[in-house]
Amino acid sequence: MEKIQEQIDILIKLQELDAQLYQLAEEKVAKPTEKQALEEEFSQKKEGIKAKEDAWRSLQLKRKDYEMDLETKEKEIKKYQGQLYQIKNNKEYTSLQKQIEGLKADNAVLEDDILALMEKIDVAKTGLAGEKDNIAAEEKNLKQETAKIDQEIKEIETKISSLEKDRSQLSANVEKGLLSRYERILKAKRGLALVAIVGESCGGCNRVLPPQIINETRIKDEIITCDFCSRLLYWSG
Repeated sequence: MEKIQEQIDILIKLQELDAQLYQLAEEKVAKPTEKQALEEEFSQKKEGIKAKEDAWRSLQLKRKDYEMDLETKEKEIKKYQGQLYQIKNNKEYTSLQKQIEGLKADNAVLEDDILALMEKIDVAKTGLAGEKDNIAAEEKNLKQETAKIDQEIKEIETKISSLEKDRSQLSANVEKGLLSRYERILKAKRGLALVAIVGESCGGCNRVLPPQIINETRIKDEIITCDFCSRLLYWSG
């Protein structure tokens, strides 16, 4: 009985270490995902700015096209106006005059379109400048946050290394067969192999235990397992 109690006492300490190790391992696994989420969020914001830059450039190109079209029509107007003085036929003169008026009307529309585009370009440029300032600040913050996560990972690894040394020393005092049994359950039950009986229930699965199991656990002649979840049981009363 004393030997069983001694083994249980060691297993209780071992379980405390293993619970910490499993928790730290989960935290370590979660950190890269946390880091990736921050980087993806920032990347999406950069893509949004790039799309707006492309739209701004598209407006500039459109304005240039309009201005080239305007310049072409102005040249045509001057050319036709020069031809007016050479025409002696009234019908041809009237026809050419209508062409000139049509080009002038087109140019008036183009000038309005160019002015509207210039306003859109100015608004887009101002908005981009503000967003670029914001993204620069967010990039700085991202670097700080990812560096913080990297540091947290290193701290977790340091804690794990320290706990694993303690675990190695402690587990050396557990009988090999029992240790193997404990570690098999530990792996299957995600870090919880040994639990106390709480009231009349298993501290692992919370199922009500048969009175015989409770009594055998209290007697401590051997280490008993829960019939429902297969975890090792101990009496803490």
